[in-house]
Amino acid sequence: MTTSEHPSIRDMAQAVISAIGREGDNLEPLRSGLLEAVKPFIARPDLFSLGVKRPGNHIDNSKYVYYDGELSITIDQLPQGLVVPPHDHGVWEALCLLKGRLRHVVYDRLDDGSVDGHAELKTIEDKIYTPGEMAMVMPPAEIHSFEALEPETFICTIVGGNYKPTRHYYNADKNTYVVAQAGKQPKAA
Repeated sequence: MTTSEHPSIRDMAQAVISAIGREGDNLEPLRSGLLEAVKPFIARPDLFSLGVKRPGNHIDNSKYVYYDGELSITIDQLPQGLVVPPHDHGVWEALCLLKGRLRHVVYDRLDDGSVDGHAELKTIEDKIYTPGEMAMVMPPAEIHSFEALEPETFICTIVGGNYKPTRHYYNADKNTYVVAQAGKQPKAA
């Protein structure tokens, strides 16, 4: 523990790792466990000064707070109005809202994936998150999109593993998708 009342990065990472160990792949218990693990850490007054710059997939302001090859924790600023289209990761991802408001949509893929470029998605969650709440996606329902609804929208992103090297970016209205390298915004689906 740090000398102040706020936990260190290591304390927070150990609490997150413990929550993952306890809850495994059980979505709601894992979401609750992760949220409890990061709550003391995200209350730090110096939170936004922590971390090391990283290349964000859709954003300019992203910093690693913790990374060990199996778990990453970042602090990310989402520009107001940025709509990240529906996409997948191949791994679970949790987004704890720190500041602002975030619309987060989770989709289920209904087709069997046998036709290249074709995908039928169904919305299974469409929610506006406020500070202190956590959005989460986990395979098999790991397709999501999100939009920052206010300026100064910040999230703490926790990723349980490594993103797959390519992602599918979906157009739910047209039932299509394109494949893009992780970190590169694709042309429209």
